[in-house]
Amino acid sequence: MSPEGVNGNRCSESFTLLEKYRIGKVIGDGNFAVVKECMDRSTGKEFALKIIDKAKCCGKEHLIENEVSILRRVKHPNIIMLVEEMETTTELFLVMELVKGGDLFDAITSSTKYTERDGSAMVYNLASALRYLHGLSIVHRDIKPENLLVCEYPDGTKSLKLGDFGLATVVEGPLYTVCGTPTYVAPEIIAETGYGLKVDVWAAGVITYILLCGFPPFRSENNLQEDLFDQILAGKLEFPAPYWDNITDSAKELISQMLQVNVEARCTAGEILSHPWVSDDASQENNMQAEVTGKLKQHFNNALPKQNSTTTGVSVIMNTALDKEGQVFCSKHCRDSSKSSREQTSAREAPPPPESPRPPGPPATSGCDPAGTWRRHRD
Repeated sequence: MSPEGVNGNRCSESFTLLEKYRIGKVIGDGNFAVVKECMDRSTGKEFALKIIDKAKCCGKEHLIENEVSILRRVKHPNIIMLVEEMETTTELFLVMELVKGGDLFDAITSSTKYTERDGSAMVYNLASALRYLHGLSIVHRDIKPENLLVCEYPDGTKSLKLGDFGLATVVEGPLYTVCGTPTYVAPEIIAETGYGLKVDVWAAGVITYILLCGFPPFRSENNLQEDLFDQILAGKLEFPAPYWDNITDSAKELISQMLQVNVEARCTAGEILSHPWVSDDASQENNMQAEVTGKLKQHFNNALPKQNSTTTGVSVIMNTALDKEGQVFCSKHCRDSSKSSREQTSAREAPPPPESPRPPGPPATSGCDPAGTWRRHRD
């Protein structure tokens, strides 16, 4: 690994991890990495220690090196940070920021109030991270709710932090690897015409759509990846009644700009931030928690209540670039001969929306979230 600093920090031989941090129990155990509790002895601040077994990476060290090299470069309030690193001949140690508030879906399903304005703030957080990454010519390639974690602050406010850079890469020319999570993958990835930074904007557009109705804009009736990809390539965007009747036109306009099949016509992350729905609070304070939560639980397995929200953050940290190899999937041109690979591990394919609205359920009993508690970190 490179000897350069990690956001200004790197453990030297004379100041080891054990001297600086108190290492605790295992809180996550993956295919290539183990995550342990970790506390700074001087400040008492909690982190996560990610330990990668080099023997398991034999022959694929370049994948880990690429992921870590990107983590070294990024420092932004809406991105999970690599704090420090150290390595031995057998292991790589990464001290990572630990986010305990669950993921994007948890933020909605565990709240008592969720409004269009809350959704706007979430999109602001995501777009801020993307504008920063794209300014460094870094494309994430796996923007999805599971990789957006909720950071809760002592003053009661919260914000989203983007994690899991296993598929991230520096864009130096058109990319052609067909990868990602099918529900959120951009049409130019499927078409194999070459793609760049704006595939992240497409994925953010899919997430924005889901935030406001609870189901994705492109769906397969039979949970078939082929059908889903055909819909994405067609790019026919609809806002069906009654689910979108009470959503502002400004929100629909922004989503339409984010989900343009024509890459040149698709907006940038910076343009998302300057859109009135995001920048000028052109959104509503209508409580739609029950309706959106009902759809999320109906369409996404990972939207079901979790016993421990901390495990969500640990799962994101635990992933490595090697875990992402299963997300390099069959393209439109070869998928007919690879039907067995249609369902990817990380895919959350969703059926069409129901014919009639689900009756509002009782409000959640935990997680009081008054309006206006979402932070908007100004660059």
